[in-house]
Amino acid sequence: MNTPEEPSSQNHEESRLEKVEEKIEDVAEVIVESFESAVEASLPPHLRLQAWARRRPVTHVVWRALVLLLGTAVFIAGLAMLVLPGPGWAAIFLGLVILSTEFAWAHRLAEPLRRAFNWALERARQRAQKKQQKTAETRD
Repeated sequence: MNTPEEPSSQNHEESRLEKVEEKIEDVAEVIVESFESAVEASLPPHLRLQAWARRRPVTHVVWRALVLLLGTAVFIAGLAMLVLPGPGWAAIFLGLVILSTEFAWAHRLAEPLRRAFNWALERARQRAQKKQQKTAETRD
């Protein structure tokens, strides 16, 4: 049979457990906040700004709108530079890269261009390396 002390000791035990759980939660929260601030401090400024904007719904919408405007402007300028003097393809690619920081459709669209760019870059490096080897052979 239950004695009057048993429920009291159970309540005391439960309140102790609750206090311990609260302390654990507080310590865990401090650890997580410290870790987040350390990671955030190691990020480049534009990623810190992006992380800050994503924390609040209003600033996140403003951030996405700014990225959309900037990326679209650079993309359209690149299209214009295809017929006008200037680095048209580079600007188009840069516009897509800017857009792909926030929009999945732009990331999917930029991926084939990124592969083509890496392929062209590798080809250019190979040609430069072959040219250097030929120059070195003719000197010898």
